[in-house]
Amino acid sequence: MGELLLDGLFGLEKGFSPEMFDRFAPTLEGLRHVLLAQSKDPSHPFYYMPSPDETTEAARASARGLRRLAGRLVVVGIGGSALGAKALCAGGGNVTFLEGVDPHYVQRTLAGIDWRKAALNIISKSGSTMETLVNAGLALEALKKAHPAEWRRRVVVTASPGSGRLQQWAASESVPVLEIPAPVGGRYSVLSPVGLLPAAFQGTDPSVIATGAKAGADESLLLSGLNNPALSLALALVSFFAAGRSEAVLWGYGERAYAFALWVQQLWAESLGRRIVSSGAERRVGATPLCCRGSEDQHSLLQLFTDGPLNRWVLLLTGDEPGPALSPRVKAFAGLPDRAVQLGQVQDALWMGTQRGLRDAGVPAGRYDLGASGAFDLAKSFYIFMAATVYAAALLEVDPFGQPGVEAGKRHTRTILESGD
Repeated sequence: MGELLLDGLFGLEKGFSPEMFDRFAPTLEGLRHVLLAQSKDPSHPFYYMPSPDETTEAARASARGLRRLAGRLVVVGIGGSALGAKALCAGGGNVTFLEGVDPHYVQRTLAGIDWRKAALNIISKSGSTMETLVNAGLALEALKKAHPAEWRRRVVVTASPGSGRLQQWAASESVPVLEIPAPVGGRYSVLSPVGLLPAAFQGTDPSVIATGAKAGADESLLLSGLNNPALSLALALVSFFAAGRSEAVLWGYGERAYAFALWVQQLWAESLGRRIVSSGAERRVGATPLCCRGSEDQHSLLQLFTDGPLNRWVLLLTGDEPGPALSPRVKAFAGLPDRAVQLGQVQDALWMGTQRGLRDAGVPAGRYDLGASGAFDLAKSFYIFMAATVYAAALLEVDPFGQPGVEAGKRHTRTILESGD
């Protein structure tokens, strides 16, 4: 499905109401036409979403080749090189993601993999991401030990064209590379081979992801006003921030929804958090996205959200996942009514209760329905949220395609490692 439901937001916040669409209609239509034109420009990231047939076929072929040799794919990447793929693979059991460099986590993960039955996908757009290179080096040692003669057949690199350390290594070892188009930034790359290969290894047809992305593009680029979920979401995000709602809570109910929320968190934080200096005056923009897991965080954060400062709005992320049946014995033990026949109904009641409680407390709480547990709906949603981010950036008058704050941290990290100071 993939549907934005903002009825819970209207009327709760002066900064966002149906009338705002009338007031901003010319601006929003202008933004839509600009992004529509940019999506046809090869120098723009959206030109490569959805992926063309040759890209989906390359991912399918790579996955097929790896599956002939291995039953598990180890994906080494971080941030935009992992979060979207993790959402696509949520609930599956044969893809392992190796992200940060926590020593205990990395050691435990590497030791828990049967490398005799494993393959490796190393993902870094630049080819120089430190955490990825370190973890890939450790994974390669284990893979080479298990397959000293044929380890190269079990490795695929995903990167943009360039002279990064990873690209140079792949060329020197004749390791195949799936290309991330140069204009596509890491956090916008989920619909490229970054997400396509892991999903394909797990059994998802990459063409289904491309078709879902096309559906998201049709809604985000061709529809107007309230019918356009990307424009609606962008206007909500910007207007709430302008009204003092500086936190945007992304509350994912279910493993897939929570993984999607983590992907959105990076997308919004890195794309919209900006310091703007104009005529000697400084302005800082960007709502803080905060991910919550449902229903676990009802027992940790809901009290604060309900009775604490009114500086946030909430977007519930839900899906259509019925889950196991509830037998009469289970219902009797838990004190559930007869009408509750599947576990999914309990989860639905939990998010509905949370939403109503937030609204009662004056906290705006809308919902985005991710639909069924399929790649089509998820890919559609990826596109819609990326388009919403670009629209919101235009309203905030910032560039959504850089990350100067992140790069500064990387430079300092490299200096510390090289000099010890």
